[in-house]
Amino acid sequence: MPDTRISPVELNRKLADLSIPERDLARYFLTDDDRSGLFNPRLQLNPETVELPADPKEARARSDAAMNFANGIARMRRKLRFDRLVADGHEGPILVSEGDSWFQYPIVLEDTIDQLFDKGFAIRSLDAAGDTLENMIKEHEYIEAIRETGASVFLLSAGGNDALGGGNLKAHLRDFDPALTPSAHVLPSFERLLDHALTMYERVLREVEAEPGVVTICHGYDYVIPNAGKWLGKPMTSRGIKDGAVQRAIAAHMINRFNERLRRLAAQFGNRVIHVDARGAVGNTLTAWHDELHPKNPGYGRVADRFEQAIKAAIQASTPRSRGLAAAAAPARRGWSLHVGVNTLDPAHYGGDAPLYGCHFDAEDMERIARERGFERRTVLFDNQATRDAVRNTIAEAAAALKAGDVFMFTYAGHGSQVPDFNADEDDSADETLCLYDGMLIDDELYELWSSFADDVRIVMISDSCHSGTVSRGARRTPLLADQTGAPVVGTRLLPLELSAKAFRMNRDFYIRLGRQQRGPDERLLTRELNMPLNGPVLLVAGCQDNQESQDGVGNGRFTQELLRVWDEGRFQGDWKAMAERIISNMPPNQTPRLTLIGRSPETLALQSPFWI
Repeated sequence: MPDTRISPVELNRKLADLSIPERDLARYFLTDDDRSGLFNPRLQLNPETVELPADPKEARARSDAAMNFANGIARMRRKLRFDRLVADGHEGPILVSEGDSWFQYPIVLEDTIDQLFDKGFAIRSLDAAGDTLENMIKEHEYIEAIRETGASVFLLSAGGNDALGGGNLKAHLRDFDPALTPSAHVLPSFERLLDHALTMYERVLREVEAEPGVVTICHGYDYVIPNAGKWLGKPMTSRGIKDGAVQRAIAAHMINRFNERLRRLAAQFGNRVIHVDARGAVGNTLTAWHDELHPKNPGYGRVADRFEQAIKAAIQASTPRSRGLAAAAAPARRGWSLHVGVNTLDPAHYGGDAPLYGCHFDAEDMERIARERGFERRTVLFDNQATRDAVRNTIAEAAAALKAGDVFMFTYAGHGSQVPDFNADEDDSADETLCLYDGMLIDDELYELWSSFADDVRIVMISDSCHSGTVSRGARRTPLLADQTGAPVVGTRLLPLELSAKAFRMNRDFYIRLGRQQRGPDERLLTRELNMPLNGPVLLVAGCQDNQESQDGVGNGRFTQELLRVWDEGRFQGDWKAMAERIISNMPPNQTPRLTLIGRSPETLALQSPFWI
């Protein structure tokens, strides 16, 4: 029987011949399971259809060279196909796609984008198997492509690495226990992977949101099926999870969680982001899947059908223009803020006064940042305006009005102090306080207020006061008159001990009642998080550590001064964590600001750009 194999040189000629469909080239390639990564398939030449040297090393080198050429040709093929559609007067929307192997499975499979091309869509494809959200953000090709093409739809496929264990699924599973449900075998660390994925997702969505009239359409994959592969089946089996039904249920739980969280994130962008639910599209039989992670061509076709429906829905919701959609409405996310600056206190409550100098300026400067960043509602309270009722009522009003995706920012500049802990929830037996004009607001009250906000409302608190590390603990008793940089310092924002003691003694019943109203004193073992869970993330940037004092100044408090310098009128590039680190690096050693995170998935908030709405 004659040898019908072709040489690698002839294969390269076929690859370069754009008149030959990729589906006709698939017979010359095989998936290299050993070298493939999670959502990053690697191909090798098929020795049954391509002549390869007998030497395995030389054969591997020939195969690698052919694949490098094939990958470059595959991307070029898509670009030329797009250019021809546009040149021929394509009248539909212009799309840009950025994605992993569900958008670009080279040659062997007709993936989602291939099948959308076949439906007549003009897509500028930037997709690459194995691409990650971090790499997409680093390369930043999608923004340039959207601007160059005038695209009005951006297709995004990413996050699968995180959604299925980050390539190390075994580390996120418990050993098999027949008493546990399948989902209970997934460790809490899996949610941290999703935190990371959704934080990166949000960065991409926000960047695209800034491009007028562009709608992003994303998805969260279908129910992958473990099948003794190295990414799902083998890691589960190594944990003693051998039953196929249990394996499938665990994988389904992980895909469900990713889809649920991605859907909630997409909802925060209004009609600017559409979440395509691909679950159930491929099919729940092994014959529908090419491998553990990728559908066969018919399954990709059904996923493409759901994308087609989403694209058409986006078009129908807007007034068509020559190349796509009219500008979509701005998202419904809102920002509200409260800025409190207390230079003087009510002697009737505190038994005297200890005036400060920079707190009004701090509040004014923080309100200015909120205004410049688009916070639509901002409240500023000074001195006798900053009563306990005024602060509590303003926060409660925000809690009643804001919804998922919105942000509430509370900035405080003034004295900090402590009162005895009467509900036994503090290790040092003292509740930390903010000194408002007519009385102290204790940390338990703040926690209660935060717990009243709706699901996924982001809360940011910036406190330039003493004991503010966690709105916080014990004090250094010697006041500072200057910091080591030579900047003038009037004093610190520690409420003098004699006034703190007077305020407590004069209003003892009041503070005892406040301290006890959350829980009884016999409930030490219950944390506030268990007793009164927070529904969203809370981020505190505090002016000093638990055992330090915040310095006052004639212009701003020392911490607020440094925050403004780092923020640099909005030119700062980075997230909250990086901003806190930058501030700390420039502060004197006796005042070290602190970043504190509590609530639901606060790490995602810490990785967002400061003052984002």
